[in-house]
Parts: sequence; C-alpha cells; structure tokens
Amino acid sequence: MMAPATESPRAILVLGNANLDVIVGHVDNWPERGTESFFPHGDLRIGGSAANTARVLQRLGARSGLVSAHGGDFAGAAIGQAFAGVRDRVASLDGPTGFTVGLLHRPSERTFLSSVGHLDRLDAAFFRRALDGVALEGALVLLSGGFAMPALIEGHRALQDFLRDRGAELAIDPGWPNGNWTDTELRQARAWLAASDHALLNDKEAAAIAGTVDLEAMIGALADALPYGATLIIKRGPKGAIAHRAGRTIEVTAEALDPVDTVGAGDAFNAGYLDALAKGMSLRPCLERAVTVAGHIVSEFPRAASPIDPARQSEPA
Repeated sequence: MMAPATESPRAILVLGNANLDVIVGHVDNWPERGTESFFPHGDLRIGGSAANTARVLQRLGARSGLVSAHGGDFAGAAIGQAFAGVRDRVASLDGPTGFTVGLLHRPSERTFLSSVGHLDRLDAAFFRRALDGVALEGALVLLSGGFAMPALIEGHRALQDFLRDRGAELAIDPGWPNGNWTDTELRQARAWLAASDHALLNDKEAAAIAGTVDLEAMIGALADALPYGATLIIKRGPKGAIAHRAGRTIEVTAEALDPVDTVGAGDAFNAGYLDALAKGMSLRPCLERAVTVAGHIVSEFPRAASPIDPARQSEPA
C-alpha cells in the first residue's frame, strides 16, 4: 500500500523492545578470563530495535510514538523520560530492565549479548491493551524485534492480524532469534512475512529466511512469502539497500563511511524509510532517505539527540 502525498504525514507507531544498550569496543581478541581490559570506545544509551527506531523518528520530527515497556530501575526511568510524548504508550513494569552489551569489531561488525529482563512479559495481549483507544486506521505500524521478546513469538502473527484488521499498514523487522535459526523459527518468520505490507530485513536475516545467499534467488523466495504488492527491503550495510515490490527491484548504494559504531544502523534505516513513507514518497526516495539516515546515525559517536535533516548528506563526525 502507498498513500498519496499529503500536507499532514501519517502517524507512525513503533511496537517492540526498549532496553539499555552498553556499547564497548573495539573487541578484536576476547580478553583472558580473570583479567581486565580497557577499550577506547564506549557508550551507554537507550537501545532495543524498536526504541532505536522511535528515537530516530523523534529526531526526524515524525508524528510518531513508541509502544513498549521498561523495568523499574534507573534504565527504565531513562526510557520512560525519553518516551513521554503524546503518541507514546510505554508501561513501567516491576523488576529489572533488559539490557544488551554490544561488542564492536573492526571494521564495522558487532556482536550482542543480551539479558531479557522485562522483555519476557511483552506478549500480544500486552500490546493489544497498550493500544486500547488508539486509532490505527491509516497509520504506519512497525512491529520490531519480535525474536527479542520471547513471550510475543507465539502471538506475533495474531498481533499482526489485530493491527491489520484495524486498518494499520504493517511493517516488520523481526530481528535475529536466540543463537541461530531453527526450522520452527524459520516457519514463524515466513508466517510473519505473509501478514506484512513491508518487510525490513538485513542481508543475513534475508539469507537465513530465504535459505540462500544468491541475491536473485533470495529476492524471489522472500517476495513469494509476502502478499502481492508488499514491499521487501534488504538492508546491506555499507553496500546500501535493495527494495522489491510487484516485480520491480530498486537498488540504492550507500556513501562510503568509516563508522566506529554500527549498532542500530538498521533501526535508523527503518526510521528513515517509515518517515519518507508517511510523507507519501515513492519507493526510490523512501529507500534513498533510509540509506541517508542510517549513514548519518553511524557517523555519530556517541549518539546525539539533536534533530536530523535527511535532505542533507551525512558527514563523518
């Protein structure tokens, strides 16, 4: 679906995980047990794929909100303060906030170690309650980080049906399952694709779900898993991104950068894409804006909170 351009952009809601991110690097060799090592780069910030996307949407000035939760600790207080806008629906739950340690590797890879914390209580019923009274007709809704919320996995597809039945245009970014892909998780991911208007996958996720690393075959398999007319996006990091819709494939290259921290790059891409989509842009400008916004974010270290002008080319900090 593609809404016509309007003076008032559509509302965007991001449903999913919010947690604390502890970023450290670069970790080229794992330290010996019982020792201490110091690293030149570190950042402590709000994280989680959904919260990352929602933060960038704030910086883009989008009509957006986050639907999520946090624990009852200092990290939770920070999340609650960051998402206290008119469209935010962020609950406070007892117990610790989930957190992720992001290990940076040269040249631009990262590894995650995560503690689930409060995220194991975010099931489909939680999100339906959080959306009580929210008008969803015509809204763009991103369901992000499904595999990071154990309690949501079984009810993920039912939540998608709930959202679409109420008139939302639905995008998903499922993330990576715990460890690696099992046959069960592959079936789940394909079922989620079948109920999506936009699938936002990185190249590793796309290859796993499609069962091939051949790009043409990958696009074909994933397009077949989506409803006809839905949009497939494959995020390719420094190579840019590919979009496929109704038999048409578009590729956009990325500006050459030398980032310190690529954590959240795909989430920033999602924000740029949704922001452009909400403004009624066609597919290529949506993809170009997404690549530009992702490049802007990875050029920052530590991450900022200032407004982003996506019309300007990103420049290394």
